[in-house]
Amino acid sequence: MIKVVFKDNICLSEKEVLKFHPQIKSFLNEIKEKGWKYSIMDIEGEAVAEIDENKVKFELHYYPPDITEPDSEGRYALKAELGSEPPAVIKVLSVKAFKIKISTPHCWNAATVNPFKKTVTHIKDVLWRWSLNKEKKPSKLSEAREVYEVAKWLIEGKKFKPENSYALEDYKQLVELFEKPYTFKLKLSLTVKDEEKVPSWDKIVEDLSEFFLERGLLMSIERNKNKLFFLEKKPLP
Repeated sequence: MIKVVFKDNICLSEKEVLKFHPQIKSFLNEIKEKGWKYSIMDIEGEAVAEIDENKVKFELHYYPPDITEPDSEGRYALKAELGSEPPAVIKVLSVKAFKIKISTPHCWNAATVNPFKKTVTHIKDVLWRWSLNKEKKPSKLSEAREVYEVAKWLIEGKKFKPENSYALEDYKQLVELFEKPYTFKLKLSLTVKDEEKVPSWDKIVEDLSEFFLERGLLMSIERNKNKLFFLEKKPLP
């Protein structure tokens, strides 16, 4: 048997994760008390495992230099096929990060959070599929209601912030459906005064979203279908 250190993405039980981050236990208990379920995913850390060298099949791979970087060099990598059984973890060295996926009785993966950053990384877009359904089934609307309750508890109750514009817009749609708030349009005209200081489009949207959210406003961008913002490094004409 040989011992190997696994880094980055590792598969661990909830018990092992809580050994390193016991402060998360109360948050998990709150989820269960609301009748929801959770799973810990995307675990990043280090662990030592034992592998039977007689059952391992190694493959050598060569990756050529990146043609976009003239000074880059090719590199070699080993790929190991371990078979149908996972390696036995002897000792977990660290758990650096992970996400928590929350599901409701009628909606799997209603929302995903990063407990370290206190951000909501994903809110399930139930309304998009519901709007495409000509029959407008009540079951889809009740599913959206459960997603709304999870998202509202996280953002307003636990003070988690939407991590990206997609999560914020999904939450805004749910609020508009179930709370019927007052909505108004605001048109901005921006002039580039110093191009070197202009951040990426995603950064501008993120900062504006956070600015309005702190003042009780949910923002969404009306995108121009003929212009793909996400392909631009800077929001220049």
